[in-house]
Amino acid sequence: MRLHFRLMALCTVAILAAGCANHDNSTSVSGASNQLTGTEGVCTTDIGSRVWYDVNCNGIQDKDETGGPEGVKVTLIDCNDSNIKYNTATDSNGEYNFHVPAGTYQICIEIPGGFVASPEDQGANDGIDSDGNAEGCTGCRVYECDKPDLTRDFGLCEKKGTDGTEGCTPGFWRNHLTWWACAGISPNDKVNATFGCHLVASDNLTLGTVIDAPQTYGTLPFHAIAALLNSRCGNVDFGLSDDEVKDLACAGDKDALADENEKGCPLSGGNTTGGGPKNK
Repeated sequence: MRLHFRLMALCTVAILAAGCANHDNSTSVSGASNQLTGTEGVCTTDIGSRVWYDVNCNGIQDKDETGGPEGVKVTLIDCNDSNIKYNTATDSNGEYNFHVPAGTYQICIEIPGGFVASPEDQGANDGIDSDGNAEGCTGCRVYECDKPDLTRDFGLCEKKGTDGTEGCTPGFWRNHLTWWACAGISPNDKVNATFGCHLVASDNLTLGTVIDAPQTYGTLPFHAIAALLNSRCGNVDFGLSDDEVKDLACAGDKDALADENEKGCPLSGGNTTGGGPKNK
């Protein structure tokens, strides 16, 4: 009896220390709310709040974009211990909520098929923008005790089509950096880190630098960067996926990438001039 009581006490302390996580350091609920129990004495906070259909793919929750997808998986990850995860799913309005111990967390959603993430951090109002990157994840953020943060939202941009009939050339992407926002890619991202292989000589070279100088860095990365932008931009009906572009680039198949990039650009300015959405 004494041993049983001691084990129960140890389990109670362990649960509180781990933020009420279960034996595999994760909690999972079927509804749109992850309400933890047994948290007396634990400093908690609420984190949310919405996944929505971004009809015009501008990264902003416009007034007519009401409701949202039900059942989208949302995961809250402890940035100090990635083994501690909390899972929930959006409700019929696309809303979700975590009631968890205060701490530093990353939020990731499982992007449904046929959609890509909306452009990240558009506009000046953090309460109505999309906070996830191209993979559907936020950066790590500190959430303080008794200070709810219900501004963590994710836009879903529907892929334009599945026929692969469009593609914008490297020249378009080089001359229209504002359009990079639709792909969730920054000109300051490193080339080799982005593609996961040794595409250029230096790991410090950025996408913007390389696409601006094909005469210096070669036509393979020139077309590879454009193809990656095409594949991630929801406004372009591109014939290759993100992973297919990376595989072809790392295999050195410049011609296959060039063929897809030159099918015709639907974005403002075509393959020559024009504007694009705001890129913060």
